[in-house]
Amino acid sequence: MKQLVVLLLLTIMLGGCATTHSAYQDGRQLLDQGRLEEALPRLETALRENTNSAEVRLAIAATRERLVNQWLRQADQAAAAGRRDDADALIARVLALDPNNERARRFGEAARLERRTAQWQSEAEVAWARGDADTALSRLREILAEAPADPAALKLREVIEASLATPAPDPQLLAALAKPVSIEFKDANLKQIFEVLARTSGINFVFDKDVKADQPTTIYLRRATVQDVLNAVLMAQQLAQRVIDAGTILVYPNTPAKARDHQVLTIKTFHLTNAEPKVIAAMLRTILKAKDVVIDEKQNMLVMRDTPEAVRLAEKLLAVHDLPEPEVMLEVEILEVKRSRLLDLGIRWPDLLSLSPLPAVAGGALTLADIRGANSRTLGATISPLTLFAGKGETDINLLANPRIRTRNREIAKILIGDRVPNITTTATATGFIAESVQYVDVGLKLEVQPTIYHDNEVAIRINLEVSNIVDQVKTKTGTLAYQIGTRNASTVLRLKDGENQVLAGLISDSERSSANKVPGLGDLPVIGRLFGSRSDDGQKTELMLSITPRMVRSMTRPTNARTEFSSGTESALRAQGPDLAAFTEVVPLSQPAVPPQEVQPR
Repeated sequence: MKQLVVLLLLTIMLGGCATTHSAYQDGRQLLDQGRLEEALPRLETALRENTNSAEVRLAIAATRERLVNQWLRQADQAAAAGRRDDADALIARVLALDPNNERARRFGEAARLERRTAQWQSEAEVAWARGDADTALSRLREILAEAPADPAALKLREVIEASLATPAPDPQLLAALAKPVSIEFKDANLKQIFEVLARTSGINFVFDKDVKADQPTTIYLRRATVQDVLNAVLMAQQLAQRVIDAGTILVYPNTPAKARDHQVLTIKTFHLTNAEPKVIAAMLRTILKAKDVVIDEKQNMLVMRDTPEAVRLAEKLLAVHDLPEPEVMLEVEILEVKRSRLLDLGIRWPDLLSLSPLPAVAGGALTLADIRGANSRTLGATISPLTLFAGKGETDINLLANPRIRTRNREIAKILIGDRVPNITTTATATGFIAESVQYVDVGLKLEVQPTIYHDNEVAIRINLEVSNIVDQVKTKTGTLAYQIGTRNASTVLRLKDGENQVLAGLISDSERSSANKVPGLGDLPVIGRLFGSRSDDGQKTELMLSITPRMVRSMTRPTNARTEFSSGTESALRAQGPDLAAFTEVVPLSQPAVPPQEVQPR
């Protein structure tokens, strides 16, 4: 009966092991086929049946990690394609499998923030459309409190603030300047042309005392507007204008003295995000001949006082130059492989015999009589021992450094992994005073990298690598210790694409040392000479390898041609675009009316 019970227990245990093994094998086969979601339950079944299996636990952990990475990658793709519901479902699956996954939690928080900001943005746009600026700005403040860099909110806030800060042009003036007219004059007085424009548009024109009203003017314009005629006349006669009120325009000579008296100036404060105020101020003074520019380096701010045209041109220049600097993450792996081989084999025969006289009295002092009467009985002898060497040693050492360096474009990043060894320098003066100074020398692994990022997402990397170690200590006559330092270094410049890997190898240090201890004569005999001597062979080989991979964190932004090229007027008169009203926003001509323009014949 006992044998039957034992046999039954063994059968149950073997059956359980077979079931566990079968579940694990099924899970492994599903993993090999890429069916991760089906493999995970089979592996968990195998773990429940055999809770102490480390192999099953490792397989489950690896499968879960692969599933999490796969779902996160699919969630990123779904969010980029605008399928937010699919992305949320994938994130929920990740959190169900790994509740502490930080990346999934951040993704979920970003999704919830995106929904809130989208709703607030919609409410702000609706409020601004019906003219409620206070409500719109309140919603925008809520968005920017959560997401300070939200581009849509920043753009709408800028539009609202600009609209509130800049007075809108009078609609009556715009309507008067947009009236159609065709005009033909040959050598007519300037006063006559403005009289025609005044009767046609209803605008009052006031002339500065230095304007020559009898200046002859020739002009032929058909199917134009009053504004077109006014701008053409002012440009031809080197005149300028200033809007006094809704129905009056002042005309004055376009000279520096008159511009100081009549031209309206605007003060604009630019809060710079990335550019340096000194650089921007120098650019504005050079390109725009800006009159007054003040910088505040503490707040990274620039204040400009100039004409509205110059201010608008400065805004366009800053939109191109105040861009974020590109950054790159450099993944560096440094591996130092050191191999040493030591072979010590042979017999070291006694090679030293020492004789010393013995004192006559045990434990007493040695006298000259003892030395004079020394013989074979009163001399002590010491002989070195016979030693048998039979040793072989092999050592492999791998030193690995895996730093990740994030740096900006054209900035130098440095890494030191090692020690700072003190090196003492002694200086003696003429008066006999001795002074010591301590200088520290960096010993270990030193790496300097300087990336240069290009528009095609390629990175040129200047690399300086140095590996040093203390070879020996040197003691000077004064007792000061100095260090002999061995070093290996490499300098190169690489140009790699984003994610491209490059390995630098070949920094090899190879040394072979051999030493022998032989019995004279007998140790030189062939074959049997090994019995009368010992030999030690020591070989050391060190190789250094560097692997570097650039990862773009922020690529270089290239502005469009429309932002990098624009009209700036003439050398003497800056204009953001065509001639416009200096004191108001840009005037957009109305569409061509259905009625024919008024014909004005020369007098």
